[in-house]
Amino acid sequence: MEKTNFDPALAPNRVQGVLDGRQLVGGMKNRRETLRKHEWDKHGTCAAQVDALNSEKKYFGKSLDLYKQIDLNSVLQKFGIKPSINYYQLADFKDALTRIYGVVPKIQCLVPEQGESVQTVGQIELCFTKEDLRLRNCTEPDEPLSRGQEAQLAMGASTHGMMVCEDGPIFYPPPAKSQQ
Repeated sequence: MEKTNFDPALAPNRVQGVLDGRQLVGGMKNRRETLRKHEWDKHGTCAAQVDALNSEKKYFGKSLDLYKQIDLNSVLQKFGIKPSINYYQLADFKDALTRIYGVVPKIQCLVPEQGESVQTVGQIELCFTKEDLRLRNCTEPDEPLSRGQEAQLAMGASTHGMMVCEDGPIFYPPPAKSQQ
């Protein structure tokens, strides 16, 4: 696969709002540009094999379209799951998402720090087919893993401080208030 270099000037401006609101882990310094670069390097360059996603503008634009179409927060709220100081069961998340979308999601938690007994939701992934961007189970990949994905699985937790959540209680915290 040919690697495509990231050019922050090519990412559409409307991506900015989504990226500004996303909490980052792993100590990224220049958060907006670093997140865009990370997302393009990790996912966009692979997705660029598909004509509909073969540029940063197309990739980020389609990502935002899918984000709006999926409307994850509204779906979770319909099942009484919303960011709060309460704990939820991982099964509640999976059941709600599977009932609405008909596919199994991948829910990742932050790697617990010493003394933490409850996992904290880090991100929720819904997976799509490359051919036609239809939802698919995240637990049954439709293609072999890349060398990078195999290496990531071998490491256990990702370099961004997340791992697949284990069954049991999870914390879905409210967003941190921004200090501007």
